[in-house]
Amino acid sequence: MQHTEPIHIVLNPTSGGGAGARAEREIARDLARRGVPFEIHRTEGRGHAAELARDFANRGVARVGAAGGDGTIHEVVNGLMQSRVRSTTLALLPIGTGNDFVKVVSGTRTLPAALETVARGSCRRYDLGIVKWDGGSEYFTNAMGTGIDVEVVRQLQRLPHMPGALKYLAALVRALLKYRPVPLHASINGDTIDTRAMILAVGNGTCQGGGFYLAPNARPDDGVFDITLVREVGLRDVVTLVPRILRGTHGGHVAVLMRTARALRVESGDDRPLCFHVDGELRETESRAFSVEVLPGALAVLARDGSTEGDR
Repeated sequence: MQHTEPIHIVLNPTSGGGAGARAEREIARDLARRGVPFEIHRTEGRGHAAELARDFANRGVARVGAAGGDGTIHEVVNGLMQSRVRSTTLALLPIGTGNDFVKVVSGTRTLPAALETVARGSCRRYDLGIVKWDGGSEYFTNAMGTGIDVEVVRQLQRLPHMPGALKYLAALVRALLKYRPVPLHASINGDTIDTRAMILAVGNGTCQGGGFYLAPNARPDDGVFDITLVREVGLRDVVTLVPRILRGTHGGHVAVLMRTARALRVESGDDRPLCFHVDGELRETESRAFSVEVLPGALAVLARDGSTEGDR
């Protein structure tokens, strides 16, 4: 389909340790060569991507691109969902560190493939998640969770730029040295689970942290989340679990519980507030509980061949 209206691309120049700024020329050159009208808008700080996306959607812009990593996609999607108009289609242009959500959207896993999808792709509906807590709510595209993930995100913020999976692994090692499992009270599909948890991961996509397949069977268009709960384990079990999570083969481990669900509620097992991440973005609140719900088909995304699996 030939588009006459420009696609408005929200570009994070700091994504991927500055790869966003370097990719701007490639994006402009490729789209111009293909005859795709476009406008590129650089973000200027945290929250700006959401502000731009919300403004474009309210103006009735048909297509908005998110050029960056999962954090940029997260902001753009929240901006689109906060708008008065819900008719905008999202295009994914991966130039971040982890680039996890693009692994489940066909034709978007690499920047050249994603630019081809901007030119030739079609609209496909994907699920979104929404997490709610006392005093707030937020949408997520790929994943959210609590447990050691929270400490991993803290460590990621302190590490220099490096390839996604390597950086996540380094952050995980540092997190393990100081993390203590948290007591949780979780309600999933009517079952109540009380445990001390290393990880509680809610997956709309398969992968987190640039290469950890915590939800290997997740599909972003099936109307359910894939939930992975890792109970408290000793260091020896951690050493054997991490390689299995990298491969997505951890499902049979005695400390791992995997379920699918449309919704869940998590409460703190003590008096401490629950911290969590949404698409890798840390949220430190005073709330002692949060609930999560899937929104089937809530997000329109440009994809290429109709598959929910990204390019291999």
